[in-house]
Amino acid sequence: MTTYHIIGAGIAGASIAYHLLQLNQKVFIYDRDDIGQATKASAGIICPWTSQRRNKKWYRLVKEGAKYYPQFIDELEALTDMQTGYRQRGALCLFKDDYIQGLAYERIKAKQKEAPEMGKVLKLTAEELTTYHPSMTTEYPAVYVEGGAQVNGFSLLTALKQAIIQLGGQWHTQSVNPQTLDGTIIYTAGAWSNEYAATPQVRHQRAELLEVMLHEAPLADVAPVVMGLGPMYIVPTTKNHYMIGTTHEDTTSFNMNDSPENRDYLFTQIKRYFKETPLKKGISSIGFRPLTDENLPYIGPSGQLFVVNGLGSSGLTAAPVIGREVAHYLTGKKTVLDLTDYH
Repeated sequence: MTTYHIIGAGIAGASIAYHLLQLNQKVFIYDRDDIGQATKASAGIICPWTSQRRNKKWYRLVKEGAKYYPQFIDELEALTDMQTGYRQRGALCLFKDDYIQGLAYERIKAKQKEAPEMGKVLKLTAEELTTYHPSMTTEYPAVYVEGGAQVNGFSLLTALKQAIIQLGGQWHTQSVNPQTLDGTIIYTAGAWSNEYAATPQVRHQRAELLEVMLHEAPLADVAPVVMGLGPMYIVPTTKNHYMIGTTHEDTTSFNMNDSPENRDYLFTQIKRYFKETPLKKGISSIGFRPLTDENLPYIGPSGQLFVVNGLGSSGLTAAPVIGREVAHYLTGKKTVLDLTDYH
């Protein structure tokens, strides 16, 4: 049995700890619970197949992440008897016109053979779109992907913490200097990573989401996630409550104050999709997403540390399978992914 010390318990660190404990390893977690952790302020969309990114290393990772999710959630929720907010109700991808919709449909459907877990891919008429989301405008043609899902980052992290404790891991809410620890040290500090690791160089973006309530609208408690025009997305939280996001601000600060300009911008954006329904602003959710210069996660050694960082906007999709793969790699077991692709 090897002793592992994990510094930083966002979704990456917690997932690695959980999977190491399943392999009967000794695990200590240290997390000072910084405000602005990306995991807790994420839309949690699991739908990598619709992305237009051409980076094959990134796509292999997130495709495997989406494939692993149902098994991962089933096992975690069975162990802890806790809910993670995971629900697979499909994803609606909206486009500016019928021509772009047709191109997107062919592009997405072409991935189906290698990723059967994505389920059906449908090019919807306006009437069909209304059956999936009765409050949504029919101005933008849509493609529906059956396997699209979402997860609540805060609930998932809470369940992982409970599982880690149940499996015998020790969770310390404190800061720690890695030089004082004996054993294998895994550094997963997210946006705060530059405090102890020279590699990779991590920058961060401030991302803000806005809660919006719909009034006098058909109830949509089973609404799919919506990938809007450009970088916008809309995810249901409760009946007729949605989060729209996100803003992307490159920054070196950790300012958690609401931005009136960002709130107004996001509120203007959501009006494009719910044109016939009165809307009301709710709370803002703010987090700091860690990124590397290559916009790929870094998984590998950095001096005496083993570093996992730079998951960016796809962190909740990738982190569970990263946890499985890193645990297997560090304990000498076979991995599905070639982790050298990420360092």
